[in-house]
Amino acid sequence: MKNEFEPIDHGEEFKKALDTDIPQIYSNGFSIFLGTGDVNILLSKMGHNVATISFSFTLAKTLAEKLGGAIKTLENKTGNTIMTTDDIEKSLTPDKKDDTVK
Repeated sequence: MKNEFEPIDHGEEFKKALDTDIPQIYSNGFSIFLGTGDVNILLSKMGHNVATISFSFTLAKTLAEKLGGAIKTLENKTGNTIMTTDDIEKSLTPDKKDDTVK
């Protein structure tokens, strides 16, 4: 397996999928729950639940590695580090020195 994610142009395949009745979901938050045989993810948008999705452990691990590789490729090609929501939350916690302009 390659260490770096190689983007593949699936433009036509993705475009065809958008032209079908497949649900299109946007999420800016999630919660992860482990079952005895799978990983369950609750997707949310602006604090409201929008969908659930479940993966086998094998597929969840593969997806995690592929997503991580895709983000690493983006960061390497742009020279920018993408902040996680945990990084942002930590930066905005009240116990950190308040550097806001007043």
